[in-house]
Amino acid sequence: MVRRNARHPALSLLAAAAILAPPLSAQATGYRNHAALTTAIETLRRDHPRLVTVEVIATSPGGRAVHAVRIGAGANVDQRPALLIMANAYGPHVVGSEIALGTMQQLAAAYGSDAAVTALLDRTTFYVIPRLNPDAAEAFFRRPLHERTFNELADDQDHDGLQDEDGPDDLNGDGFITMMRIADPAGDWRPDQTDPWLMRRADAVKGETGGWRIMVEARDSDGDGEIAEDPPGGVDLNKNFAHDYTFFSEGAGVHQFSSPEARAVAEFVYQHNNIAAAYVLGPQDNLMEPWRHRPQTGGPPQGTSAGGPLQSILRADEGWYVEMSERFKRSTGLTRNPPSVAIGGDPASWMYYHMGRFSFASRGWWVPEAARDTAAAPVRPAAGGGAGQGADPVASERNAMKWLQATDPAAVLPWTAIQHPDFPGQVVEVGGFRPFALWNPPASLLDSVITQQHRFITELAGMLPSIELRGVTAEPLGQGAWRITAQVANLGYLPTLTALGPRARWPRQIRVDLKTGQGQALVSGRAVQLLGPIQGSGRSTELSWVVTGSRGSTIALSAESPVAGAASTTITLR
Repeated sequence: MVRRNARHPALSLLAAAAILAPPLSAQATGYRNHAALTTAIETLRRDHPRLVTVEVIATSPGGRAVHAVRIGAGANVDQRPALLIMANAYGPHVVGSEIALGTMQQLAAAYGSDAAVTALLDRTTFYVIPRLNPDAAEAFFRRPLHERTFNELADDQDHDGLQDEDGPDDLNGDGFITMMRIADPAGDWRPDQTDPWLMRRADAVKGETGGWRIMVEARDSDGDGEIAEDPPGGVDLNKNFAHDYTFFSEGAGVHQFSSPEARAVAEFVYQHNNIAAAYVLGPQDNLMEPWRHRPQTGGPPQGTSAGGPLQSILRADEGWYVEMSERFKRSTGLTRNPPSVAIGGDPASWMYYHMGRFSFASRGWWVPEAARDTAAAPVRPAAGGGAGQGADPVASERNAMKWLQATDPAAVLPWTAIQHPDFPGQVVEVGGFRPFALWNPPASLLDSVITQQHRFITELAGMLPSIELRGVTAEPLGQGAWRITAQVANLGYLPTLTALGPRARWPRQIRVDLKTGQGQALVSGRAVQLLGPIQGSGRSTELSWVVTGSRGSTIALSAESPVAGAASTTITLR
């Protein structure tokens, strides 16, 4: 007897497709598979050897290289503030790789001819990991077309002693693996009253009945009564990082950083402590809808001596995320929020909560707002699916359907009846959004998306913290004593550390050194001290020392931070 349960039944069809068979553009033209991406990276390195270096930081279980590209000019590239760009940890989000690659190509091509880009690469470093999950991304270029989130590590997800033996199937032979709906009185899904192609959960409060079950297009290949419970592959890289990691969840891996790809990223970040901020291209977003401080979860629970992991950014960091959201919208021109996606164990959250860096995340592209059809009947407001009273529970799917029908009609696949061996005598239909159509733009839009994102990425890189010493004076106090005063200022926009940085103890704070010479002595103040976060736009921290020494002698003062650069000066006692 087949268990006809729909996984994740509380989700709309769009959300169900995103988890069971995640969404993306089916036209591979204009997108690069692993071999083409590798060639493009090598071409970039060969054409710009003084700017670009490439290293392989990991090899996926499928034997594919994970590249880390460094772009920067000069001799001290790894000792100055850097922006880390990560893309395509979520396998279906192939557009992230194209944005990352396009940004690298534009930066390298503009160096030496564009004054702003030249100045940026002379003082700032870019580290780019353009495709973190190459195994899963390769599904974008294979038939049948199926959105895959796992790498190619063989795994026994249903614990029956076999690996990867029960995955999705192209039951109607159309070259796509989508969704199937099964007529069943016990089902809690129903066609939408306005657009019957869409499926939504029946609202019991309104007295609605369902009549359909929804699941990924598949059969019970191993005869265990479950459908598609052991698909190919093992680890979803977008779930394998440490923050909010969920043990035993599908695709999370046996533990945090269990995959070679995620572990390599962690080691890369630890080895490059000059990374001041991260930009992650994937399903998460905190730029259209910024992260905010939530007091109820922003610290240890009341009445306990030890708290659990943070689930909220600190209050002092909220303003920066809100402001960066506004700048992102102005820079890109984007106004409509993407569908909300929450996945534990993602790299964007890990970079903030565990590594203490400012971490910004964007889908890069999502289905635009469809042109309004004034002749169409208005949608009756409905509650349910977590949408809230009076809201349309399938608003995102409805908009996507209308936009795709107008721009790429073949991406909206009609429900077609099939004979399903596991559901004899029942009506079974296959259809839904074409794989990848909801995550990636048509190839014709790629250039505009890359240009749009490139503007923001270069703007963000120009906002990294940058320290300098100013107002340095040596005031004689008499009898060979001198008061030295100096301000350590941050000329960048972002603070030298997040508010969470000192709590995470990563990255290191600004170190200030006052070095006295022969015949000199430090009377008050500390020769070495660490400074907490200094806000940007010229804010500063003033320090003072008293030293003894002869007139005309010199003292060295320096301030440096891996994420904010270095400054030094020589002070003459006179």
